[in-house]
Amino acid sequence: MNKILRLINRDKELFHADILNNDSTLCSIVSEACFLVIGGAGSIGQAVVKEIFKRNPKKLHVVDISENNLTELVRDIRSSFGYIKGNFKTYALDVGSI
Repeated sequence: MNKILRLINRDKELFHADILNNDSTLCSIVSEACFLVIGGAGSIGQAVVKEIFKRNPKKLHVVDISENNLTELVRDIRSSFGYIKGNFKTYALDVGSI
């Protein structure tokens, strides 16, 4: 992450302090909620999915057009965070197709 922060001329993440100060509240809210992330295997979608996942949601479903990217996302999540008690599923769907 340091390389990215240097690239954008920052020494720390923009919301780092806020997230640390409110982490228990975030975890409490997320653990009781259900999420559907559309486009979850893209770069921004993956970041969102990982932030939700590590706070143990009740349900997290991820939809993306790319089955390969979904597979990589699941591998990354499993190796980084393991498993959650909640329901975690991925769906390779193209909403515009028959």
